[in-house]
Amino acid sequence: MKEIYFVLALSLLVLLSETTLAQNKIVSKKSLAEYGNFEEGAKYPDVKLPADERVADVVKRMTLNELIDLNGGWNTFYFPGIERLGLRPIYMADASQGIRLRNDEIDKFKTTSFPGTVALASTWNPELALEMGRSLGEECRMQGVDILLGPGINMQRFSVSGRNYEYMGEDPLLTSILASEYIKGLQSNDVIATAKHFIGNDQEFCRHLSSSNIDERTLREIYLRPWEAVIKKGGVKAIMAGNNLINGIPCSMDEQLVQFVLRDEFGFKGLAMTDWSNTVYHPERQYLYLNSGINLLMCDHSPFKRFINGFLSKYPQRKDEIRKILEKKVSLTLLPLFENGVYDRPYKDESANLALPKHRKIAKQIADEAICLLKNEQNLLPLSHKSKVVLMGKDEIHSGVGSGFVQGFDHVSFEDGLKATFNNFKVLHSIDEAEIKKADVVIYRLNKNAGEGRDIPFNEGIDKNISKIAAINPNVVVIVSACNGMPMPWLKNVKVVIWSYYLGQVRGESLADVLVGNVNPSGKLPFTLETDFKFSSNPRFNYIGEEPYYFGDNKRYRSYWLGNDSTGASEQFRKYVKPHEIVPVDYNEGVFMGYRWFDMFPQNVYFPFGHGLSYTQFEYGDAKLSGAKMSVTDSLKVTLEIKNIGKRFGKETIQLYVQDVNSSVKRPIKELKAFKKVGLNPGQLSAVSFWVKPNDLAFWDMKSNGWIVEEGVFKIMIGASSTDIKQTVAIEYVK
Repeated sequence: MKEIYFVLALSLLVLLSETTLAQNKIVSKKSLAEYGNFEEGAKYPDVKLPADERVADVVKRMTLNELIDLNGGWNTFYFPGIERLGLRPIYMADASQGIRLRNDEIDKFKTTSFPGTVALASTWNPELALEMGRSLGEECRMQGVDILLGPGINMQRFSVSGRNYEYMGEDPLLTSILASEYIKGLQSNDVIATAKHFIGNDQEFCRHLSSSNIDERTLREIYLRPWEAVIKKGGVKAIMAGNNLINGIPCSMDEQLVQFVLRDEFGFKGLAMTDWSNTVYHPERQYLYLNSGINLLMCDHSPFKRFINGFLSKYPQRKDEIRKILEKKVSLTLLPLFENGVYDRPYKDESANLALPKHRKIAKQIADEAICLLKNEQNLLPLSHKSKVVLMGKDEIHSGVGSGFVQGFDHVSFEDGLKATFNNFKVLHSIDEAEIKKADVVIYRLNKNAGEGRDIPFNEGIDKNISKIAAINPNVVVIVSACNGMPMPWLKNVKVVIWSYYLGQVRGESLADVLVGNVNPSGKLPFTLETDFKFSSNPRFNYIGEEPYYFGDNKRYRSYWLGNDSTGASEQFRKYVKPHEIVPVDYNEGVFMGYRWFDMFPQNVYFPFGHGLSYTQFEYGDAKLSGAKMSVTDSLKVTLEIKNIGKRFGKETIQLYVQDVNSSVKRPIKELKAFKKVGLNPGQLSAVSFWVKPNDLAFWDMKSNGWIVEEGVFKIMIGASSTDIKQTVAIEYVK
């Protein structure tokens, strides 16, 4: 019942925001060239001038009220324009599996529903991430979207987070590489990418009031690494702050992390915005925004306007000082817009509509490589086209809900794809023993919905029908459309498990091609699938919320509980959070997140990080080093040969992990430092090389407040997953 209320509430919010958007028409969509009516001496319309000069010229022409207005959003999904200066409003759109349009033209155009971002991570293919970004950029230009609110690069800290489908799994390196390529592709079309949600916004429950309490070492080794990568390697031009707090400070107002780390240390020079309305939860802290490094309050900034107008009324002598601060903030927003020529081009490029067939092919290719074959007992797969196939279970989920939802078009469902592939195919909506017995194979669809606004209980998604069906016919293939972990009491009873995530609009074609072997599965899990979620055996988490909203005494509360399992909580553990009361979330696991944790407790894992089977087999040759020792000025080359010893073409992702054998601090047993995906024909041999650099061996030292590498032995471990290590070699680091 609570889930129904939540979905209804979320739908109402979406409807209200879209209605508001439709009622408030954009005043002008003209480019600067079309506007033409400029003040005397205006330089900013001149496209030949450097972007920073154009920004400086237009900002000095703004009134104080205009500067205040440009520190906040307008009309839900716009950065406001100034018509008298020829600056049109700038449209933003939500993103995850594509572009989620919410303006008044939503029914006139199509946007591709790609596989979700965690499915993209399952491909372990940077080239596909680049192509997905390029495709999204083309569709943004087609739709008049200047700023795309993605990709999401939060860590999958725990398996029940509602927005895991929008992120890229549990490893910072995998996220760093794929997110950077996605951003490069998107911004190659002069559309601004927005990495989100900075930082530690790893849960949905109490997301505006929870404080992620993370020590410096954990921040540096896990959570900050993707942000440094997308700035330095991806060139991202916008960042969105998280809804949460970090160590008691709202992310949307955190000078230490946004200004000092992102901007001063990592060199970020672009637009840093808040998530929608999260500063509203901290009305007494509006003053922190001024020096925070954040320069745009979305979707509006009513609390800040009240604060700043009250401040200037009380201290009119500080007007010039405030103006300079606001000018700098507006300049940071305008700079990427002028760099990308946003004001200089037509509002839309509808010719990009011609690229949709190409985007569909890319969505199909991503889905092909995302599908993860977890179990294939007795090599039941691939199937013959002549197999008698029965399909059961509910219609699969193609996208998560919330801001990452993308409707898509011309869908090919699992049923559609299988019906077109198998000569003898039937759909059963209930258990029919006679039909199940006659089938060569039973394909069962298992779903677990997820999305923004709530976390997903671990036990949600248990399906008792699977074991019943397996008792009738042993050849059961379970297709899991999910991005969150779940108990699998049926696992031992079925022969095949395929993890399909949320695959978007061409999901049925990809599934059918994998089932009959037209596509050899090559997906690798970007997260660990754990066997239980009991807090008593897992000190990582000190609570999880099961009730999104609680109303009492006509006041709004949010409830949370401290408990020892995931099914509920007794009243002795329950607490109620009043408006603006902060909920502490202690990251007790430190750097031991994801597979780093489960390396120490392997019995708690169904399938490990990096796992994924193929219809062929790969043989790993001996790993060879370019040297036995390295120092701060050296890098070592690791080379090995990999051979396809099976009978089919296949792709394998070779994963390189590093272990510090004798560290003075407690470090993970292994950490991913490199990977490569290669495609090989039967009998084909390929040499694969990696470079191991000193910073691959480093950890964050809390005493010196910096990265250090200690002398000693390090193991280089190469394998097909975090637990399937094929080759190990040792190197010595010397100073």
